[in-house]
Amino acid sequence: MSGSQPLIDAHVHVYPDPAAGVRAKDRYVIWEYGDDPGVAFSASPGDLSTLTSVYAKAGFDHAVVVHLFDTALAREQLEEHLGAPEAAEAAADVLRAANRWIARAVAGHPMAEVLISIDPTVLPPQAITAHLAELAAAGVRGVKLHPVVHSFIPNDARLHPMYELCAEAGLTVLSHSGPGHACTAGSATPSDFAPVLTKWPSLKLVLAHLGGASWPETAALAADFPQVVFDLSEIIEWTGAAHAPCAADLSALIRQVGADRVMLGSDFPWYDPVRTADRVTGLPRLSDGERAAILGGTAARVFGLG
Repeated sequence: MSGSQPLIDAHVHVYPDPAAGVRAKDRYVIWEYGDDPGVAFSASPGDLSTLTSVYAKAGFDHAVVVHLFDTALAREQLEEHLGAPEAAEAAADVLRAANRWIARAVAGHPMAEVLISIDPTVLPPQAITAHLAELAAAGVRGVKLHPVVHSFIPNDARLHPMYELCAEAGLTVLSHSGPGHACTAGSATPSDFAPVLTKWPSLKLVLAHLGGASWPETAALAADFPQVVFDLSEIIEWTGAAHAPCAADLSALIRQVGADRVMLGSDFPWYDPVRTADRVTGLPRLSDGERAAILGGTAARVFGLG
């Protein structure tokens, strides 16, 4: 532990090599908050060796790696050599291979835990649960969903067997949250998750970004479903943008939800984890106990990290 309180980043991305990390950052467009209010982006490429050096130097106890599979890129690359139907089928194998890679890469790492990427447009329901069960046996903590990037809604029937498995096995589902994009059929506003939380009240669900640009919905969902937890990745860096809260609004939202249900997340390598932790420390009107919960106490409880 870092002193008497843990320091945990609950939202981290890792890539096989620096080039892959740079490409991922270049391809992911952050559009939902409006004009950039002066966001400081990290220069890190996000490979595993960089993660180790950055987090160890900064004194973090744990980093939860939330893997995100780039389905569109995989299909583009496969279609260069295969027809579209064959590329769609091959993408399932590439997704499984990517998840197996991240599980192996993190296995035995002194500070990293991992959530694998699940895309129901790539894997059918039975394949999802079989793949998750395989990697859960190898130590992964659960799954990462990105309904907007992968063009689905949280209550997609293809995910129901996965939610059932996660609820029964105590696995965590961490999902992007925020409004849909005109270029996709997906949506991940906080209210989109209400049907899932109603059907699986014991599901360990974490919504990233405190609802993103849909943050005005977050407090109501939190009040209706006390089992849901949040991380404040990205949104804390975009405070002051047109569709993001200001720092005072973010503090008020955290207090409405409860700091014991909010976790630090940096979205590394997009943002620097030390800067994110400093921004948490600088939020107004939070007590020392609330800051300690956000910086690591909540994540230690949610992920069972000692």
